[in-house]
Amino acid sequence: MRLAHKTGSLSPGKEADIVLLDATAINVTPLNSTHGAMVSLMDRSNVETVIVAGKVRKWKRQLVGVDLARLSSRLEASRDYLFHAVDVRKDLFAYS
Repeated sequence: MRLAHKTGSLSPGKEADIVLLDATAINVTPLNSTHGAMVSLMDRSNVETVIVAGKVRKWKRQLVGVDLARLSSRLEASRDYLFHAVDVRKDLFAYS
C-alpha cells in the first residue's frame, strides 16, 4: 500500500493507532493466553485507552473530546425524524 514511510512501526514521525486492553477484567480471568483472550473473550468493555494517529481518543475508559449529551440528543433527533418520515409511531416500550 506504499504506507511504510507513514505506518508500520512506532517511530518518531509516523502515525500510530494504539488500543490498550484491560487483561485484568473479570471476563478474561483467569488469563491463560493473551492472544486467546483477545480473540475469544474480550469485548468493547476491555478497551482502556485508544490513540489514533497519535491523538488520545479514549482515556481511562472515557471518550476524550466528545459531548455525549449533545451526541445522544442529535441521535434521538435523527431517529425521530426518520420515524416521522416513514410514519412510524415511537413507542420505546413496545415489544416486537
